[in-house]
Amino acid sequence: MRTRDPFGQALTALRRAVRDGMAPGQHLPIADIAGHLRLSTSPVREALSRLCGEGLIEDRRGLGYFTRAAPTEEIIGLIQLEEAYVRLAANLNRVSTPLSGTDADFESWISALISDCDSDPLKESFERVASRLAPIRALGREEEVDAAVRHGSIEAYYARWISAAPGLARRMRRLEPADVEYTNNAV
Repeated sequence: MRTRDPFGQALTALRRAVRDGMAPGQHLPIADIAGHLRLSTSPVREALSRLCGEGLIEDRRGLGYFTRAAPTEEIIGLIQLEEAYVRLAANLNRVSTPLSGTDADFESWISALISDCDSDPLKESFERVASRLAPIRALGREEEVDAAVRHGSIEAYYARWISAAPGLARRMRRLEPADVEYTNNAV
């Protein structure tokens, strides 16, 4: 006989969906998630509450649960941490950072650098930070940072993202349920 753990099923599915890059500030309607997972709303509500306690999502009283919108300080911290990981990987691989290029060149160089790195913990740490930054960077590519056109050094690349952080944080905070169309979330 198969045992069923609806809470565990909901928690696993929601944690995976949030970590796989749901947009920051996205509404997480309990009924839609429960319907998609073919569960009652109780285990979904409990799983959302647990994820809220873990800091992965937010409970906006009276509005529901939302994916976490990072404050400016957190965005800057993540960008600085990613830069530190990139510099460490370059040091370990004995590779010098490119002196100039476009943002696309730097991103390609970073990707190759990390994939060639022999340190699995460094790779895993970088990937965790990069996955947290991915939805934030997606917002930045649209307006705040014109990544395809910019030229400069790796320092300038990260400085542009740091200078864009306050605008990105404001954009994420503006994503309120009244400001976005209601859509069904598939977890």
